[in-house]
Amino acid sequence: MKKIYSLIVVAVLGTTTMFGQGFGISLDYAMWNGTMIENSESTGSTILAVNYTHNLSEKMDLVGSVGYGMGFGVVPMKADLNYGVTNKLSANLGMGIYMISDSTYTANASGVAEEGSTDVIEGSTNEFGVNLGLSYQLTSALSLGFNYNMIKSGDYDFNGMQFGLAYSFGRKSSDKKPKIK
Repeated sequence: MKKIYSLIVVAVLGTTTMFGQGFGISLDYAMWNGTMIENSESTGSTILAVNYTHNLSEKMDLVGSVGYGMGFGVVPMKADLNYGVTNKLSANLGMGIYMISDSTYTANASGVAEEGSTDVIEGSTNEFGVNLGLSYQLTSALSLGFNYNMIKSGDYDFNGMQFGLAYSFGRKSSDKKPKIK
């Protein structure tokens, strides 16, 4: 039995030190708007997320994140390209799937196929969307961010703005590279 516990400890410590440079957490507040949630009790979400950053080049990173939204129920799963404009400012562009668990969204997610038609379209609670934003690096591990999430448009629109604070457990990818003189 001790061998199993020892093996588990070695596996956990080995995995966390191997990938620890790219992991981080974030706490965001998202303000949702649109006709899809006009009858909702809450139009805001506090989102707790974990993310992993993979360095692609000197100025470009790929960031994957999964979050859990409290308030207006949403689980965003996103993949972003993060481009370092300066050493403190980054721009990002990405896409994601937003799994919506709020009951008011489910009620508003159905619509009519065409004007005058009696066919009803069942709405999906898994929505695809794109996002774009900026982040400002406060310290080597702490950053502020802003994202605009474009999820649905047209007659049944659903979009949101997201502000947040992120903490990286490892160093920034630019901190790892040796400086050439």
